[in-house]
Amino acid sequence: MQAMNSLTLVKGEPPRLYETATGIPLDFYNEFTEHLWDEIGISYARNSVITLERGGRALAEFLYETGALSGRLDPATASKTMQLFPSYLIDGADAKDPIVRKAFIRTGRKTISPKSAGPYIAGANLMLRVCSAITFEQAEMSAVLTGQAPLEQVNELPELSPRVRSPQELAQIHANTLQVKPSLGKDAKKTQGGLRTPKNKKKREAKHIGIPHILPMLENAPTRLDGLIWCFGLGSLRVSEAMGIRLEDIDVHKRIIRVEDPQGLRDTTNKESFGFKGRKTAVVTMFEPFQSIFWEKLAEYMAVRPSSDSPWLLLSLDEDTYGVPLCELNANSVNRAVNRSIQATQKKLKFVAPQGNYSSHQFRHLYGVWARNYVVVPGRPKPGLDLPEIQLLMGHADLKSTEIYAADLGIYTLVEVDAANELIYHRGAGESIDYYRGQAYARLSEQLLQQGPEA
Repeated sequence: MQAMNSLTLVKGEPPRLYETATGIPLDFYNEFTEHLWDEIGISYARNSVITLERGGRALAEFLYETGALSGRLDPATASKTMQLFPSYLIDGADAKDPIVRKAFIRTGRKTISPKSAGPYIAGANLMLRVCSAITFEQAEMSAVLTGQAPLEQVNELPELSPRVRSPQELAQIHANTLQVKPSLGKDAKKTQGGLRTPKNKKKREAKHIGIPHILPMLENAPTRLDGLIWCFGLGSLRVSEAMGIRLEDIDVHKRIIRVEDPQGLRDTTNKESFGFKGRKTAVVTMFEPFQSIFWEKLAEYMAVRPSSDSPWLLLSLDEDTYGVPLCELNANSVNRAVNRSIQATQKKLKFVAPQGNYSSHQFRHLYGVWARNYVVVPGRPKPGLDLPEIQLLMGHADLKSTEIYAADLGIYTLVEVDAANELIYHRGAGESIDYYRGQAYARLSEQLLQQGPEA
């Protein structure tokens, strides 16, 4: 049993709520939890039910403390009060509405972020829909048993009425739907009603390994296997893709790496034909200096690779699983082990990053950043590949994913300003802007490759 000031929670399967002062059960919440627990294994997983219950309980607490359940508020006021539930969760004691502030202080809750509020509001909306459905069912059953017309006061809550989708929602649906007609049908323009979830502002922080950190990280990899796996990430491969590489997919003499590509997302020549040896494959593209480092790491790993007839390239070097192909081990366990080694190296070198701890996937993010900002293609006015080119190299089905990886660091603008300043300073020396632009990039590359752990 857990006391919540005005309400008391009785923990169980399912949990139940009662008024603390009177002991009267909170019927609508208790009916909701009964429905949820009946749906475990049918509509919801157990963890999902627990999350949804938490949101329903928070709404019940909010409605009780604000007086929306007392019957004293007219329907319009009760509806407006209900719409303040997100502010109750997020703003708390700093909410604009005095009723919300008082309710929050009385419950002793802690505020949560807009992102965390999403699951709470989803649970609250489900409770509203379930309780509304139960109320209508009970009214209909009463009418059948008594032979009388259903009660007129049984009306659906305004919050549950279908709402018109926003232009942004419609655009997203249109982009992700195979359309025969140029416009969406009427059904797509409306969605279930409910309390609106506040917009969550995404943090625009770095998602890649820091440029000054990458070379020291590679030099200090704990094992030769770790160093090789990290380098595969710098070739845009996910850990799962690297684990699936066979010895026959590596051509040391021609310096070619092939990776299975069932959907042909990396195949720049012919997406309809099967590639190397009957499997849809693609050649992995790497950029310097990481390409040369990869082949060095591969040679170092092959020197200690367990003697085995296994066709797979990556074999475990751990004592308990020595010689077992990584692809035959639990994928989550392998990922966790790889991330632990990355974070141990980051801690050893005392590298601080905006995103906190590094992970294996952030090597792949660095691939996108490097391709967008540092790859120089002869004949082009500025460095960096175009997003559709990077999309093919990274194997993304959607260009929007590529935009997340291939962040523009604004290096081109900085170099252009540097070159322009040099041209003006050396006016009359006879050199072109291209000469000073090249000098600026040369200085930049030296800085990138010579910065140490203290950067």
